[in-house]
Amino acid sequence: MTADASRVGGVLHCFSGDAAMAGECVALGFYISIPGTVTYPANTALHEVVRQTKIEHMLLETDCPYLTPIPHRGKRNEPAYVRLAAEKVAELKGLTLADVARITTRNTAQLFRIAGMDYNATLAYKIRNSLYLNITNRCSNHCTFCAKFEDFTVKGHQLLLDHEPTTAEVLAAIGSRSDFDEVVFCGYGEPLLRLDLVKEVAAVLKSRGTKIRINTDGQANLVYGRNILPELAGLADTVSVSLNAADAATYGALCNTPFGDIGFQGVCDFLQEAVRHIPNVVATAVTVPGVDIAAVKRLALSLGVQFREREYAEVG
Repeated sequence: MTADASRVGGVLHCFSGDAAMAGECVALGFYISIPGTVTYPANTALHEVVRQTKIEHMLLETDCPYLTPIPHRGKRNEPAYVRLAAEKVAELKGLTLADVARITTRNTAQLFRIAGMDYNATLAYKIRNSLYLNITNRCSNHCTFCAKFEDFTVKGHQLLLDHEPTTAEVLAAIGSRSDFDEVVFCGYGEPLLRLDLVKEVAAVLKSRGTKIRINTDGQANLVYGRNILPELAGLADTVSVSLNAADAATYGALCNTPFGDIGFQGVCDFLQEAVRHIPNVVATAVTVPGVDIAAVKRLALSLGVQFREREYAEVG
């Protein structure tokens, strides 16, 4: 049954179940369609469905002529009001309206086999108010929870590269745009595997006054056999390091580091060294079931850095 549902496709129209039911439907390969009732303040069950379901599994609808969203409740519903449902989903998911529109449009095209969508790899892509740079699909680690082993689409952007871009290609993808608060070296891979490109692109962007963040697994010093952090001084405003565990055994099981026993210690050493060169250093952990997030936070704080948890199975 699961295989057939995924192969054929389908949608739970005007979904009114709870988060557990939504999870079961998604597991069967169905999309969940969110109606205008999501705007009702008392509809906390649907609010939880939206919070707990990946937006990559959602569609939007009005269910015209019924279930009119606020502020038009009590009047005849119409398709133009779908924007109101989208705005509420954006609020609940911590995304922008543009993010929700892009992602759900792509979901609709995939479900109904609508031609015309651009499936080429994106080098510079926006989520919320950040512009992300997709410069490699290679990683140091092989994390068990990494979503790219299932799909290379992140928040409506296709990130599967057919080649690793040059500095010129990355700068051309950014162009002269300034509709963002920061540029993030991230993509679907470990950006510091391309250290020279990161430094070249960051230098150009810093000359424009752009804020720079680097999302990394923290193993670059092990990769290069030297301390690379002084090379990022003055280029990166923030470095966000995937710590993910409070001990070496858990880290090894989750992240499958190629560096064996020294992999976890290498990340800890990277974090402590980073504060000497980068203004803002953040350790992160994905809320993988069974991981003691509180213990990871205690470790991060003991290393003298900030801490942020990242929701399991929510990418971007």
